[in-house]
Order: sequence, then structure tokens, then C-alpha cells
Amino acid sequence: MKKLKVITFLILLFIGESLYAKKTNEEISCDTHTTILTVYKKSDFKVVSRTCQDDNPYISNYLVNNRNSTLINKYSLDIGKWIPKLAAVSIYNNSSSPVLITIHTQYWDTPTISGTSYDINLYKIININGKVQLIDISKILGEDQSGLDGTSDEVMHFKLKDISSIKKWLDKNYK
Repeated sequence: MKKLKVITFLILLFIGESLYAKKTNEEISCDTHTTILTVYKKSDFKVVSRTCQDDNPYISNYLVNNRNSTLINKYSLDIGKWIPKLAAVSIYNNSSSPVLITIHTQYWDTPTISGTSYDINLYKIININGKVQLIDISKILGEDQSGLDGTSDEVMHFKLKDISSIKKWLDKNYK
């Protein structure tokens, strides 16, 4: 009798876990986007960006080559109903080490904020014996690292909205 109760309990536990796993996998849906980059030679890296919708939505970005995968950044998406996205990615090669550029945008339409916010990240790419390291150098942008192009009490214009303007800024301010 005791053996039957244990077996019944284990069967119910297995069924419950299976249903929970199925429900969890159905609830988490991720959109994946890949961008091919040329860092050292043609098409040698890619940026893989995953936007996942679950109880704690997030966007995570990885720099991937044939040897390793390195986390670039991860953003929590529970900051409003407008989901941030990785809008652009590029490489700046006019310095001693290549620099990875990412632009995240988020649309806003509230009574106090209307427009698109921008968040710029810069990472120096260091290759040590085939192992890639990213060094965050975003702070060199100062106040231009993030901003709003739209209205928040007054009309605002963010000047580093695209890769071209960021590369021009780097040409003038980064060696």
C-alpha cells in the first residue's frame, strides 16, 4: 500500500513537472536577430540579440565568433509598455583596437514624454589568444551617451541617433 502511494505521488509529480515545463516554454517567447560584422577579417563576428517575453522580459546581446560568445549587455524590459530594441550595431576601426558600437532605442508616448530615447554603448574589443574581451568605454561620450529626441517639457534633439554621427564623433574625440 505504501509503495502504491509513493508510485502514485511520483507519477503525479512527473505529470505536474511536465505540464509546468510545457507552460514555461510556451510563456517565454524570444525573438532573435543576428547582425554579421567584420572586426578583423570579413564576416568574422556576429551580434546575436534576443528579446524575450516572460514574467521578467529582457533583451540580451552577445558578440559571437567561431571560438566564443561574449555578453555585450542585457536590458530589463519592465520599464514601461514600450519595449527597448537594439536599433543598430557597427564596428569603428580607426583606432588601436576595434570599437563595437550599439544603439538601443525606446519609443515613448506619455503625457510628459513623447519621442524616442537613445542609449549608446561603446566597447573596445580586445583579442587575447583568440579569446575576446569587451571593455566598456561608453563613458567617453559623457552626456551624449543617452538622450531623447522628442518632447519632455520642451523639444529635445539627440545628436547621436545613428552610426554615422557616432563614428564622426569618434573621429574627432577618440584615438
